[in-house]
Parts: sequence; C-alpha cells; structure tokens
Amino acid sequence: MSDSGDFFVEVDCSRLSCSGQRVSGDVCLHHKTDKRIITVMSNGSDSGIKANAVASVIASMIIGYARMDEDMLRAVQTAVGTFARGGRNDDMRWAAFTIIDVTTYDGRVRIVEFGTPGTVVMRGDRVVDLPRRREAVKCADGSKIELLTADFVARVEDRITAYTDGVVRSGSNTRRMPGGWGADGVVDFLVRSVRNDSGVSAAHLARSVTECARTNDLFEAKNDMSCCVVYFRRPRKVLVVTGPAFDGDKDGALAEMVRSFDGNVIVSGGTTARILSRELGRELSVVMRRDVSGLPPESVMEGCALVTEGVLTLRRVKGLLETMNSSHADGKGLDARYVRLLLEGDEIDFVVGTRVNSVHHDPKLPVEIELRRSVIKDIARVLENKFMKRVRVTYV
Repeated sequence: MSDSGDFFVEVDCSRLSCSGQRVSGDVCLHHKTDKRIITVMSNGSDSGIKANAVASVIASMIIGYARMDEDMLRAVQTAVGTFARGGRNDDMRWAAFTIIDVTTYDGRVRIVEFGTPGTVVMRGDRVVDLPRRREAVKCADGSKIELLTADFVARVEDRITAYTDGVVRSGSNTRRMPGGWGADGVVDFLVRSVRNDSGVSAAHLARSVTECARTNDLFEAKNDMSCCVVYFRRPRKVLVVTGPAFDGDKDGALAEMVRSFDGNVIVSGGTTARILSRELGRELSVVMRRDVSGLPPESVMEGCALVTEGVLTLRRVKGLLETMNSSHADGKGLDARYVRLLLEGDEIDFVVGTRVNSVHHDPKLPVEIELRRSVIKDIARVLENKFMKRVRVTYV
C-alpha cells in the first residue's frame, strides 16, 4: 500500500489451500517503494509443496527485478525461462501469474498476465473493458511465450481484482453449478459486493471472494484459491495517542488534536485518557467486564474508537501483528480489536508522550518511556514493512 496526494493504494490477498493440503500452491508477494507498488500473484500447477516452491521462485524473481527497477517484461522473461530450460515446454504451465505494477505518484498501472483466468478492473461498481495487448517474450531456450498486458491511469474508487483458476473452477460438479463458478460468476459477485458496500476494503473483498468460492465447493476447497485486490481510495486515518506530553501545558493542544482528527482515535494509557477526558470535557468510564484476552478492561469515551491500558496492551498488539499471516485478525479480545482498527487504516499517526509516570519513575532509568518508545517503534516497523501502511511517529 502507498499513497499519493489524492489517493491511497490498498493491496490485499486472500488465500485458501486445497482441502487436505497444508501448503498452498498459490503465492502472492508485494514490493513497495516511494514511487511504486508491485504485486505478483503466482500459482503452481496442482497443490502442495512442489507447486508452492515453483510459484514462490517465480514471484520472488519478478519481485527481485522490481527491486532493481528493471522492466517487468525482462523480469518475466527470466522467471519463465528458468522453468523452460532444456526444451521442457510443458513446464511452462507452472508459470501462471499476474503482475500489477502501480506508479503511486500519478496512478499509472500496468497489468501483465500469463496463464491466469484474467484480471477484473472496476470503476466504482462498473466493470471497465480494458484493452489487452499480446506481447511475445523470447525465453533463454529459444521458445516464446505470449503475455497479455494492459495499461491505464487509475482513479479514486478504482479496483483491480486478480484470482487463480481455483476460484473460477469452484463449484464444479455440484448440483447448483456443475460447470463451476466461472469468470462471469466471479465478476457478478464483485459487482454485487461493491454495490452493496461502495467502500468495501481490498482485504474484505478478497476474503469474500475466496470464502464464496469455498462455499461453492460445499465448504471443502477442491483447489487452491487466491484472490488479490488493489483498491485506490481516499486515505483512511487512525490516530494513536499514548502517554502524557512531557510539558503539561501541551495537554490542551493534545486534546485539540484528538478533537479535530478526521478518523478513528485510539487512546492507550489510563493517565493519557484521564488528561484527554479533562481537557475535552468528555466522560470517561471503565467497562466493568473481564476481557477475553486477559488484558486490563477497556474504557469508553466519546469520540474515541478504543481506550485501553498502555504498554501492556501495546506489547500484546505488537506480538499479534508480528505473528499474523494475513491482514485479518480473528478473535473478540481487546488486542484483536485494536489490531483490526490499525489495519483498517491507511495512514496511522502515533503521538507518543514523553512525561514519566510517577508510579513507574526510576531516576536512573525511565523504564515506562523506553518501553513505550520501543514498542511503538516495533509496531510502526511491522505496519510499514509487513502491511505497507504509511506511519508517522511524533514525540511530545
């Protein structure tokens, strides 16, 4: 994910393994720079470890070239050629992939497809008939492959959806859809989903597609299923305030920041919450109910999406973010809800107070401040590198 002056690019992928397989043969990788986002979705033939290994190598090679700002067609030539050495052209079927290359400062998009069911481009809830060009690429063994490429300039509320064969073939041989879901069925589902919720996120839409495909297979996926969505939208903002400002005279300014913020506000820390309650003139009440996560109970204050305890909760959030394999956080606990709020945002601002809490104050080592700084730094790093959020940390 990345941003420009007018839009933010949300990218997410949902994958389901074939029933009985521990490893999916589908792979989705992203690479982000200040100017570009490259997404590669690759799927190996069949399922399991062998398919995953081949798909991983192909996707990794293409991403590797992207890191060097090389042309995508050269990356494709090398990646596919690797699996066509010695005239084993049948191995070309292992190289099915979709590349979505977005230039974030102006919205230019290039799509490259090989051996996939196709990519759906939507402008709002309307499918755009995007012309494709056929481009021949010569491999190292002298053979040629044919790619489909397309270029366009994205607008706010555009979506690009790519999916693997397992999604299209879902439902095959069932009474309801003996011929499978089919490309038209997937497109109809996408259109209905966006019409029902015009702001549906990339993460939710991608997950909805794979879950519907699994339902088509009577809840046991017959093939690996993957769906990747790229969504160009206005940035969704989250403000996390934790710790009181070093100078108590800045409490009013901190409260005004919360009052005027256009997005979800999370307050982490009892002292911070009490200061904001006083300055904003808003009632602060503790929820007298034990949280399933075992964390201290949350509080409620008008204008705040979540009010929690400080460092202990932040450390739990950090651990959950680091261990997640997707952008979907299951669970009803305070930590999972906190993570969901963070991941629903595109631009996340952390405002970290540096005043030492007298309860924890050690003249030689202000432990609480160092812990908070360290945890926030780690959370920011994970959000930027793993989930490709735009993060700012400000100390006050």
